Formats: sequence, C-alpha cells, structure tokens
Amino acid sequence: MLAHGKYAITDPSAPMAGFREETALRIQDGVITELGSWKDLRARYPDEPAVGNGRQLLMPGLIDAHTHGAGLSYAQRGVRLDYLENSLLDFATALQLPPELTAMMNAVRHIRNGCTTIHHNESGAALDPALAETSRRKIAGYRKTGIRLGYSMGIRNRNTLALEDEAFLETLPEDLRLQAESRVHYDKKAAADQYLDAFDEVFRTENHGCVRVFLGPNWVQGSTDELLLRVKERSDSLGKLPIHLHCLQTPVQKAFGLRNYGKSLVGHLDDLGLVDSNLVLGHAVYLSQDDIQLLGNRHASVTHHPSCNLIMRNGIAPVYEMLRSGINVALGIDEKGINDDEDPIMEMRMIYYLHRCPGTDLSSLPAVSPETVLQIATLNGAAPSGFAAQVGALRPGMAADLILVDMDDILNEPWVSPDAPIPWLFVRRALGRHVNTVIIGGKIIMEERNIKTIDLEALYDQVRQAASLGRMPKQLENEAFLQRIKPYYQAWYNAWLKDLEFEPYYFFNSRQ
Repeated sequence: MLAHGKYAITDPSAPMAGFREETALRIQDGVITELGSWKDLRARYPDEPAVGNGRQLLMPGLIDAHTHGAGLSYAQRGVRLDYLENSLLDFATALQLPPELTAMMNAVRHIRNGCTTIHHNESGAALDPALAETSRRKIAGYRKTGIRLGYSMGIRNRNTLALEDEAFLETLPEDLRLQAESRVHYDKKAAADQYLDAFDEVFRTENHGCVRVFLGPNWVQGSTDELLLRVKERSDSLGKLPIHLHCLQTPVQKAFGLRNYGKSLVGHLDDLGLVDSNLVLGHAVYLSQDDIQLLGNRHASVTHHPSCNLIMRNGIAPVYEMLRSGINVALGIDEKGINDDEDPIMEMRMIYYLHRCPGTDLSSLPAVSPETVLQIATLNGAAPSGFAAQVGALRPGMAADLILVDMDDILNEPWVSPDAPIPWLFVRRALGRHVNTVIIGGKIIMEERNIKTIDLEALYDQVRQAASLGRMPKQLENEAFLQRIKPYYQAWYNAWLKDLEFEPYYFFNSRQ
C-alpha cells in the first residue's frame, strides 16, 4: 500500500519536522519500507492501492502517553472536577461502564482525533482480585478497535483513604473512624503480592502484537517502598519495562515528600534506585530544580497534561525547564482535555501557548516551538508507551502508524500566506475533526472519518444501555461516607500547606 500527501511531516525531531511536499511512503507487512516522492513511488508501484487524495497532510500518528480509559468523560458522567484531593472522593463513586465498553469508547475517542498509540494506566485498588481479569477485558476491547496500546497496571497499596492515613484516621469522629478502619488497616504486603501476580499473568498472555504491558503503580505516595523495589526488580528482569508513576501532581504531594522523607518524592525515588531512563512520571507539576536536573541527567520521561493540570487546579508544569534539562516530555490528555473529547491537537496547542512566558526579556525566544510540540506529541511518547524507536516518525523500518489530515479548512478559509510553514499552521489551526484517515500497523482504521474496525452506532447503543443502569447501591453508600469525611479530609491537608513556599518558574503577573 502507498500513502500520499501533498505535504508531509516525516520526522518531528528533524529541522522543520522533516517537512516535505508531494511525498509518499510504501507500507509492507505493517512497516514503512520506503519514503520518497509520490511521482517516483507511484511509477515504481503502479498497481498498489493508495490512500490520500493529494491535498492532505501526511504525518505520524499522535500519541497520548497517559490516559485512564474513561470511555465517557467525567463531564459526561456528571462529575465536577476540583483539586485532585477533593476529586478523588468523587472519582471513587463515578458511574462506570463495563471494561470492554470503556476501552472501546476510549479508543474511538482517540482514533477519530488522530491518535494511533495510547498508554492506558489502569487505576488499581489494593487487594483487587479482579485486576487481571479486568485488564484482560479492557485489552480485548482495545484490540477490537485496532489502536496501538501501552497498558500499565496500577495499584495503591498504602494511603488509599488519605495520605498518612493512619494519622488521618485518628482525626475522625468515632463512628466515621470505625467505618474507615478497613480502608486503612489491611495487609500491604499481600496487596503487593497480588498486584505482581496479576501483572505476571497479564504480561504473559497479553504482551504481544500491538499491545505492550508494563508496570504503573498509581502514586509514589501510594506505594510502599517494598512494592517500588519489587516493581523495579521486575521491570529490570524483563528488559527495563517502563515504570509509570503519578508524581508531584499537587502541592499536597509536594508536602507529603517533605514531611515523610525530608526531600522531594523524586529524591526518594532516587534513594530507592528508580530514577532511570525507563521511569515515567505523570504530571510532575511541582518538581524542584534539583528534581529536573536529576531526571534530565538520567534521561527519564514526564507526561505533560496541560488542560488536566489546569482543570484540576494543579497549575502549570515547568516544561520549559524540563526540555532544557533533557527530560523526555510526552503528551498526556488524562481524559480531561480542553475540548472534553480526547483531541490531542488541541492539547498540543495548549502546550504551545502555556509555555511561552519564562521571563520578560523581549529579545528571548518563546519557550517551545511548534516543531518541539510536534515531537512531544509523537516521538517523545513512544518510549513511555512501550514502543521506543517503533512509532512517532515516518521512517523506513518503523511501524506504519500515520494519519492524513484534511487541509482545505486550514489553508483556504479564506486565505493563508504561502510563506506560513505547514508544521506551524498545523499546530496553530488544526483540530481533531480535520483528521480524515488513520492507519495503524499498516491497516486502515479510519477513512473519510468512518471507523472501519467496529460498528460505532452499535457501540454507542451498548454504552447508553449500560449507562442507563446508573450507579450501583454500593457506590451510593460509599459516596455518602466519603462526603461525610470530606471536611476532615480537607482540614487534614490544609494544615500541611501552611508552611509551603512557592517560587514559580514562569512569569505571568504581579501584585506589586
């Protein structure tokens, strides 16, 4: 098969993102075998089928390196987002779809906006006997859609009710304390054993084809040191699989590190030997300068979630400093994108706009370029998703994961300067709805915006039917309990934050 574009972005790490015109590539057995001019390849392979109408932009598929596979967004499920610590109480009782439907919906929302690869971090609970089965069912749903999938299995085996949960428990009135005890006092080692057994089972059965299975304990502060050490050992024994951890997403998490270790959570991870090239930190909004230097020196990765960090009232991650230090920064949407529809192009634009103000020097350059943003949303997401050097660019030998973007609206409504660079225009003007065709592993997954792998209307009908059942009685009971503890929970954390000092990386405004 040949794929043809009037314009092409071939390599986001190259000058001008490897921009070319009238470019085509040849695909065999799911891999790009040749890249050249359309005229030459068409002449040499006149009988091969071709995709592309000759007016489109040909480029690598986009990568969402951090999603939890919600299927329906929190807005669709009626959850109002707030500070993470407040929202965790609401997330626990939100409406849930069956695992296969959740996965298929999440894949559809990504594919139709140009994502060819996603990394799903499964938010596992402590002592969850269904973790392996739930993971297999979700992976099966993803496989049906044809998306390329990194799948990390999560767990919190401590601090599941609140951080420093045993001390927090003592702040509750007696009746609430009695209800909460089982959420605090449980066998942490047994939870770690069960988690690693479930990981081994899913890795053995599902780590093949377009799926990579790896390790993703949900939080640094939600993992015992023993679990983190065992995760590191398991990763190393299997060839340094990615280890994905939420880290320093909020000021409360920053305070937790200082209170419990006398240092940043990144410093604690380094004490345990986890800061390495396969470490991936989700969010990382509250990294210190030392953290950034350490992560850069070790070639670690961070997934950056611009809209999520804003809607969850976390702030703005210091991406400018991360990039300067050599950290591999990848895009993550986290089901909380600005459009509430998993549009990675809008998230790219958020990155481009958010990181333009590192100072007030009029002679300084903006913090990130459109080409850098393109790399964040493609090549930089490959390794954190389990597909290092396999996806993210259009190079011979790499997987044939690519998209064709309709350019008519972008260039002709009503006029665009011929001097405007196409990569720059894509970042500034494109939307997910402009993605016409999606090819993953050499297979056409979407064409003319019609997804070919599944019956979309039948899927929507199943989702509506499942959602109409509402939340289960146990969820409603749990919600009532969590709302009762909320004032104590907020007071617990507010006391932590009084002595924190903040010195922003970026200049935005001034009280004086």
